[in-house]
Amino acid sequence: MLQIKRYNSYMKQNENNGGEWMEEQNFQTASDIAYRIISRKILAGEYPPGMKLSRRKMAEATGVSVIPVIEALKKLEEDMLVESKPQWGSFVTIPTLDKIHQSYQLREAIECQSARYLAEHMTEEQDAELRRMATELDTVPYDAQSAINTSDTHIAFHTKLTQFTGNPLMVDALKKINMFYILCKAIQTKAPKCEYPRYWHRLLMDRIESKDCQVAEDAMRIHVYDSLIAIDESWPGEA
Repeated sequence: MLQIKRYNSYMKQNENNGGEWMEEQNFQTASDIAYRIISRKILAGEYPPGMKLSRRKMAEATGVSVIPVIEALKKLEEDMLVESKPQWGSFVTIPTLDKIHQSYQLREAIECQSARYLAEHMTEEQDAELRRMATELDTVPYDAQSAINTSDTHIAFHTKLTQFTGNPLMVDALKKINMFYILCKAIQTKAPKCEYPRYWHRLLMDRIESKDCQVAEDAMRIHVYDSLIAIDESWPGEA
């Protein structure tokens, strides 16, 4: 129970970072707690790709019983962060270029449609919120100390873009893609090489604010595939 209280306290301290991790804080189930702790450890690299996730050890690490851990692992499998094999158990997903390209095809479809929708329908309040998050992403140094918070904000920014379309099916699909994307980034580099101040996310917002659907879609497509190019070029052991 002490570990659960410490975890809730940690999450409370980070509730202003804009991450979707902060949803439903007041009524978390034991399964929710296990899911959040394990997923954070995977995305932070503490649980590396291929690591076996023993139910008993995960219960000890999260401070909950085995049954909630089983439920959490099933959800993590849906999010593509965990895989399971008969007679072997659960383990952290080992990303491959094929899996990455498949996820990016779906991400392109969802986010380009979101950009088109927002170019026509985005409210002033939505614009202000997205602009704030884009500015944070472009100006906060991405280093070892800020990596987790920046990942949270990145997930939240792209999720929020799709959330504002009002289509929950697209939001759920994008969440899974973004989680897998962060895992892939984590095993490539802890701090992407870029010059500060950046303007990448604010440029995307400029294009959406143009109210031209095609301009917004084209900008989003470039934005999505820019990171894929970097992954392709640096992926170990594959051309």
